[in-house]
Amino acid sequence: MSILNVENVSHDFGGRTILENASFRLLNGEHIGLVGANGEGKSTFLNIITGKLAPDSGKIEWCKRITTGYLDQHTVLKPGQTIYEVLQDAFKYYYDLEQEMLSMYEQMADCDDKTMNKLMEEVGEIQEILDHGGFYTIDVKIKEVAGGLGLNDIGLDKPVDALSGGQRSKVLLTKLLLENPMILILDEPTAGLDPQGTSEMMSLFKKINDLGKTIILVTHDMNHVLQYCDEVVVMNHGRVEKHDSVTNIFKDSKYLNSLGIDLPIITDFILKLNNHGFNIDSSINNIDQLILAIGGEING
Repeated sequence: MSILNVENVSHDFGGRTILENASFRLLNGEHIGLVGANGEGKSTFLNIITGKLAPDSGKIEWCKRITTGYLDQHTVLKPGQTIYEVLQDAFKYYYDLEQEMLSMYEQMADCDDKTMNKLMEEVGEIQEILDHGGFYTIDVKIKEVAGGLGLNDIGLDKPVDALSGGQRSKVLLTKLLLENPMILILDEPTAGLDPQGTSEMMSLFKKINDLGKTIILVTHDMNHVLQYCDEVVVMNHGRVEKHDSVTNIFKDSKYLNSLGIDLPIITDFILKLNNHGFNIDSSINNIDQLILAIGGEING
């Protein structure tokens, strides 16, 4: 099922064309890698489909009642908060409702019968929302999700100011998961991270992949695209130039090289082996499968 359709979207900025007749379709459950050289319109494209920026022309249609979670390289944490407090913010809507309900209880102490009946009705509606949304088990849910993603090992009472870059990214992504959007949009989530932080972030991303959520990942690292995506969208000169499977996109190394995009290390190695007489499946995306395939070729 198509959950997003983008048709002929164009956008100019400062006299320069950033997007030109870009079209795109996102299906439920897809893991899309959005790639292209710097300045090719990827971030602008994301800002437009998430409603942060209005296009000059074209049409964007989301399926009804779709929720999105957006994490980019500039997202920051509020100083002074603990990890737990950040994760609590994922449920701000429910906490605000609780405060509204408590305020209504205070009003009931001094009101007429008509107002009392109205307040009782509104309190009942809020209570139903809180019960249905699992408000009274939020603490359990936070600890469960945080534990599954490795945050309990860091300590939920730890101030975010004391976290490494990789740990901060992990906290932000965990908060995003607790918000439970139908679609995750990740714009260069490993930008600025050291190798350890990148490894932690992508390990977390693997767990998210396994949840089956629809994902759009913007990255310059084609190794991540190979491991975690099933479709690739290539942007060039403000256009969506190609949209195909990971396997088909990475088969065309000359095209990618012309855009300044390197092949994933495993794919590049496979192509070199095949040029020397091997016949290894170029869709292999991890080292264990590659070792088995090479062993099979050697042993006949």
